Amino acid sequence: MPYIRSKDSALYYEEHGSGDTLILLPGLLGTIESHWRRFIPEFARHYHVVAADLRGHGRTNNPSGAIRLHTLVGDLFTLLETLEIETARICGYSLGGYVGLAFGIQHPGRVASLVMHGTKFFWTGEAVAAATREFDAATILEKLPHWATQLQQDHTSGNGKEGWRVLLAAAQEFLATLPAEGLTTQALSLAHFPVLVSIGEADEMIPRDEASRLASLLPHGKLEILPDTRHPMQRVQKTLFLERVLPFLATPSHEQALLKRNES
Repeated sequence: MPYIRSKDSALYYEEHGSGDTLILLPGLLGTIESHWRRFIPEFARHYHVVAADLRGHGRTNNPSGAIRLHTLVGDLFTLLETLEIETARICGYSLGGYVGLAFGIQHPGRVASLVMHGTKFFWTGEAVAAATREFDAATILEKLPHWATQLQQDHTSGNGKEGWRVLLAAAQEFLATLPAEGLTTQALSLAHFPVLVSIGEADEMIPRDEASRLASLLPHGKLEILPDTRHPMQRVQKTLFLERVLPFLATPSHEQALLKRNES
């Protein structure tokens, strides 16, 4: 299985298809398997797909046990550098979309376009408290034992049988850092690439007005609302998602559009 070394972590990734590169990033507590596996065959018909498990997730270990935004962005940078990818399209779910946005802002010219599906951007103390309450291992074992079993299965290969507990604690700590260490609204003006802000019509985590505000603050932002769709990626209808996302990904980047305009 393919891994690359990113600081202290062995980052697991997969490659499928050919053509321009599309990077798939899972969300917090998710993996390639749980969030992107069913979409990969169709994406690979159009792109060179690179999918990666975030550190501490799935097959990617995390010896430090901590998760920070700058580390996740650094892992993505190492992935592109190692695979000699200069520019890529990125499709990220939840945290994956947030990481893709931070990467594109910090590394101008490396992101051709970005899909952020189900990504919460505005993190207040109240929002953090609500999210972290759901990540208590003891509560999950008591009230959602099937989810506990799934989490253990998803993350054992790279992080051991207790890796899911470590990941939950790291996720709680990580979310608590976002109000102070996350992206600011001022930083959004530096996202000089097309961004599709996509949420489900019935998303339980992200209000529509938050998604609309995010899209409006991005220089090249576009809002997409998927009908009859909840927040979990596992609940997203594959055909519907691909119908909305593939045309956006095929749209020339802002830089490409300017180049064509100048040539004509």
